[in-house]
Amino acid sequence: MNPRERTLATVLIGLMVLAVGGAAAYLLVIQPLGQKTDAANKLDAELDTKRAEFAAINKDAPRLAVASKRSLPADPAGARREYHELLSRILHKANVATGYKITEKTPDNAGVPMFSGGGKKATYQKVAFEVSFDRADMWAVKDVLEGYYKLNILHQITHFEVKVDSTPGPAGTKAKATADRRDLAVKFSTEAIILDGAENRRTLLPVPTAFAAAGGWLGYNGVALTPEAGRGLAPVQLAQVLSPKARDYSLLVLKDPFHGPLPPPPPLSLGKMADVAIKANEKLDPIRVPVAGDPAYTGKVTLSATVEGGPFKGTEVKIDDARKTLKLAPKEGETGTGTVTVVAQSATGQKAERTFKVRIDEAAPPPEGSAKEDIANEIVLISVSVASDGTASAIVRDNYNPLTYVLEASSRRVKVIQYEHLGQRKKQNKAYRPDANEFDIDDDGNSGTKRHFKVVAIDDGGLVVEDLKPGAPPKAPDPKVVKGGGPVRGGPPVAVKGAPPKAAPAPSPADGLAALAGPAAVGRPKATEPLLYRWPHGRSLAALTQVPSDEARRILERAAASGPVGAALAPVETPVVPVSSDDPVPAPGN
Repeated sequence: MNPRERTLATVLIGLMVLAVGGAAAYLLVIQPLGQKTDAANKLDAELDTKRAEFAAINKDAPRLAVASKRSLPADPAGARREYHELLSRILHKANVATGYKITEKTPDNAGVPMFSGGGKKATYQKVAFEVSFDRADMWAVKDVLEGYYKLNILHQITHFEVKVDSTPGPAGTKAKATADRRDLAVKFSTEAIILDGAENRRTLLPVPTAFAAAGGWLGYNGVALTPEAGRGLAPVQLAQVLSPKARDYSLLVLKDPFHGPLPPPPPLSLGKMADVAIKANEKLDPIRVPVAGDPAYTGKVTLSATVEGGPFKGTEVKIDDARKTLKLAPKEGETGTGTVTVVAQSATGQKAERTFKVRIDEAAPPPEGSAKEDIANEIVLISVSVASDGTASAIVRDNYNPLTYVLEASSRRVKVIQYEHLGQRKKQNKAYRPDANEFDIDDDGNSGTKRHFKVVAIDDGGLVVEDLKPGAPPKAPDPKVVKGGGPVRGGPPVAVKGAPPKAAPAPSPADGLAALAGPAAVGRPKATEPLLYRWPHGRSLAALTQVPSDEARRILERAAASGPVGAALAPVETPVVPVSSDDPVPAPGN
């Protein structure tokens, strides 16, 4: 082999070794390395996917928690029962006419997603119902839809149909239904879902934890474990369903597509008010003001009134906006005709006005022998109590009718409530509403006894009242006639049987006045000063004694400074009435 051939052979062998080594490197190193790199890249991609899925799960976890609360409860039978009841409550609240139908349907489970894996378990179950009702107007349709979508449960309407019902009904009903737009027939289908893993609760709606804060866990469990109690729960807004804007859904009604737009609502107006005529000194009952208009458009209506002429000159009209009544107080003994002007003002700016007349005629003289019985001896102050917190209470019993007056005194005012006794029961007279600190004794003409007092002071000894209608003051009591009552602070002295009679004092001008006008006239203040009387505890209305003018002024000053409770704690001077040793001793007061 020459050198050239050896060189060629060497090169050929080198090429063969190089080719074999390259193939071996590719097969044994490069190709496995590439496969490992591809596998690593694939794993990285899968890891990124899992991380994204995990992040999405964490992000959706709160939504899943909310969805599980909005889901129907896990028990399908209980969920269907409570969902049916809830639909019925929506219809009832929307004033849907009776005769509506709620029918359970077989749900269409096509398209329900399944969990991944071999189990092929559905992610949720469906509950389906069909609701139908007729004789409805657009207000009912609007209220049903609004109530439906305010519920925080996972449900939706899959079919909705509204049409005018052309089916003839009983005579006259079709025409009436068309006139008031209550001729719509409504039918819709609804589906709700039970999520896999939903709360296994007894109530359709979740019970707010506020029940535990208000009534403790005992109250919370009492609602959570009682489906009937849970039906009254107000839905908690877990997710926004209706438009988040302040949208007026009543436009569905105002732009009624079946009957045309609604006519404008009736404006605010006052109905006709008849003239009133009474006799002098008769009680004028509150006068009702007939206010007409749609409250949904007028808003709150306030009343005002003025009166001119006759016996009402300079008097004030008292308005009760809640009851829509007004009360007039004519001057005592005056007659004539007054004109009352009533003005109603709505929150939306509407205004209505009405006038009527009130005539007071002279009272006819009572026929001979028709005078009503004076029952002052039957009206007794049976209880007085002063509490340590500065309040006091008293009870006056009218044994003739029978009525009970309960006086409740605070540091600044006295409130009087009248109760009527009906056998073993008693009922508050709502029509009896005297002004603060005033005390009216009036049985609506059943007797001749009628008093109009102001309660000035109240303490353990009794009451001090001001006669708001002086001129016929209560008679002074005769110690031989007045029954019951023991010694009271500021009251008349009580004679003790067997005690030597006191010598009668020398006659005085005051004694002469007492002989002519009664002891109550002694020390009477001037006509411009209030007349105060002491009503002792345990005594009747006939036992009122007049408070001397100087002591009356002091009581009024104390009452104005510190209120009625305890304002008369200082003893009131009263004349000593001598009695014979043979006179019976009054029984001690209760």
